[in-house]
Amino acid sequence: MSFVGRWAGTIAWALLVLGSIALIVIGLSRSMFFIWAPEPALVKTASIASLYIHAGCVLSVTAAVLSHVRGNPVWVTICVGLPGILVGWAAWTNPFSLLRHLAAAVTVPLALGGVAEVLWARGYRQR
Repeated sequence: MSFVGRWAGTIAWALLVLGSIALIVIGLSRSMFFIWAPEPALVKTASIASLYIHAGCVLSVTAAVLSHVRGNPVWVTICVGLPGILVGWAAWTNPFSLLRHLAAAVTVPLALGGVAEVLWARGYRQR
């Protein structure tokens, strides 16, 4: 694979991961009313925000599959897929709890670390 093709694939994959994280964070920030009783307008906003969260989770799992196909290390694939799995699971089981925020606080830095490792390796396949 040529130099340009390798970097184009690496950058596209990194943007997919960052896009999934951005969608999850936007969705979580729009649905933060776990401290007080929700108003009907906030429930409507939270239902729209859950669409952002679910879309980000789907992109995260897709990025994990592409990470495996690209030949990245297994730990990078796992770290990139964790936000999609854990935040998605927490949002699916109880869409109005603090658990999905805690899952994001733990898994988003791991996903960013996986992206940093791939970029640090200069896009080379590491297997």
